[in-house]
Amino acid sequence: MDNQELRTRKEELGLSDFKVNYKTGVHLGVIEDFFAGRTETLDPRDRKRIEDLIEAEGKKK
Repeated sequence: MDNQELRTRKEELGLSDFKVNYKTGVHLGVIEDFFAGRTETLDPRDRKRIEDLIEAEGKKK
């Protein structure tokens, strides 16, 4: 997934930044900056965790 896809899917699923933080272990500040568009880079390990969470949440709905 590219950055815009991640942001769009998070919004579609109604995931809060805190929930993404809680479920993935990625620092809340990193999540807030990324999803607010203040940064375009994510550590590859963090990106994988976020993508996995979004895919899992998408399958639940």
